[in-house]
Amino acid sequence: MDRVADIWGARTPHGVDEPWPVRVDQYLAEGVPEHEVRWVPSACVLCSNGCGMDIAVHSGRIVGVRGRAGDRVNHGRLGPKGLFGWQANNAPDRLTEPLVRQGGTLQPATWDEAMGLVVERSRQVLTERGPLAMGFYNSGQLFLEDYYTLSVVVRAGIGTPHLDGNTRLCTATADFALKESFGTDGDPGSLRDFDLCDTLFVVGHNIAETQTVLWARILDRLRGPDRPRLVVVDPRRTAVAREADVHLPIRNGTNLALLNGIQHELIAHDRVDREFVAAHTVGYERLARTVADYPPERVAKICGVPADDIRAAAEILGAADRLVSTCLQGVYQSHQATASACQINNINLLRGMIGEPGRTVFQMNGQPTAQNTRETGADGDLTALRNWQNPDHVAELARIWNVHPLQIPTWAPPTHVMQIFRHAEEGSVRFLWIVGTNPAVSLPDLRRIRSILAQERLFVVVSDAFLTETALLADVVLPAAMWGEKTGTFTNHDRTVHLSEKAVDPPGQAPRGHGHLPRLRPPHGADGQGRRSPAEVAHARGVLRGVQARHRRPSL
Repeated sequence: MDRVADIWGARTPHGVDEPWPVRVDQYLAEGVPEHEVRWVPSACVLCSNGCGMDIAVHSGRIVGVRGRAGDRVNHGRLGPKGLFGWQANNAPDRLTEPLVRQGGTLQPATWDEAMGLVVERSRQVLTERGPLAMGFYNSGQLFLEDYYTLSVVVRAGIGTPHLDGNTRLCTATADFALKESFGTDGDPGSLRDFDLCDTLFVVGHNIAETQTVLWARILDRLRGPDRPRLVVVDPRRTAVAREADVHLPIRNGTNLALLNGIQHELIAHDRVDREFVAAHTVGYERLARTVADYPPERVAKICGVPADDIRAAAEILGAADRLVSTCLQGVYQSHQATASACQINNINLLRGMIGEPGRTVFQMNGQPTAQNTRETGADGDLTALRNWQNPDHVAELARIWNVHPLQIPTWAPPTHVMQIFRHAEEGSVRFLWIVGTNPAVSLPDLRRIRSILAQERLFVVVSDAFLTETALLADVVLPAAMWGEKTGTFTNHDRTVHLSEKAVDPPGQAPRGHGHLPRLRPPHGADGQGRRSPAEVAHARGVLRGVQARHRRPSL
């Protein structure tokens, strides 16, 4: 089967509350005998679905993959990225040795030379200017262990707030909308809810392209005997929209008005679970007053869709018994993004569709390990979803990390990436370590970003597997191990944690360990030599993986 032409593969229809049938997808390089292959357990890190897979190894190289039949996320299926993305590991242009800028050009160097220069310059910056002159910018493709190491070293060791990830520009809206509605980050539902629901509400989320295996799961329900109703909000007629019972091709930037209009109809036609709302939410009366000003006729003029279609969508959502709602970049990268994301949450809350099988909302992640940046504090949060404004949370982390609470920078919010680059532009940040991301291509205002990276006074370190546009502007480039070349864990968009085992060694002199950064000891260890006791390590892991208790009702 040509999985590029047939992206989602063969259908395996099933009814509501029936197990999603297994279908194992596999791809091996041509000429590789399957009986000579060694299979290594892993998971795909090329979208936020996080499908379980096994890596095929032959003669010390990755030669293919197969889906894992028993995995709860994918039941053996893989999308085109999962089937073929491993080929990047064998790319001939991988970085294989450190590079150091000499005479204006990057030259090969030993690890001792490269790390010696990094240590020298970081010590100089810390001595002369202090922690606020240090900045760190990471990726959405690392493992939990990588992010956690960054958080400990940067926040507890160096003591700078200048740590962010490129997930800030991707799923910061999801993070904040979940906190605003439910008091904590992390989607409340399970992928199993897609097997149980009778209605799907998809807003600005092209599942067919962004999470191909999840769309295969949904297609199997749509082709099954108990087809769920589907409402899609998307300006384009995507593959998802073509399957919809109601497709609302709204004008770009009008999500909030449409969601207000749908809630207007739910309230006007008494489709609100008032007992649930009274028991589990706050702010209903204020919400009702707001959406009262958005009847379908007014919304139709704002959004450019017929008023009758808005009513039809609201009727489907109002009649649902088990509703699953999702959104992604069509909401996050649009006008009034966080307010719109919260209003999607509010539709489920008004209907009482949360916390039970087949009833949930997904603020989806765009990048594969975005959830881990937020869980570990490698972007705008503190580790283990702790609140930087809560002194008890800060004190707890300080105790685990064995530092004084004032060592952890909490006098202001963690610095977002555009502000880090502004500080570098103005000269207050003099040392910037970029891990596994390419801001010279991905950030806004590229001419400005590239000019900042090229400043003589800014010392730039890049850890990456390839010589990217950002690496070409760096002072030190460190080759990194990719997926399949190190062991680590990561969390997908329904909070499933996968273990990805090391299958092969990275090429050349790239690190053989578990991450991009050198093994640095936490400061002021329990034994006085920078080492933490086994009990401390165990407790830290427990805190990191624990689920933060919800102390307040969802806010409408």
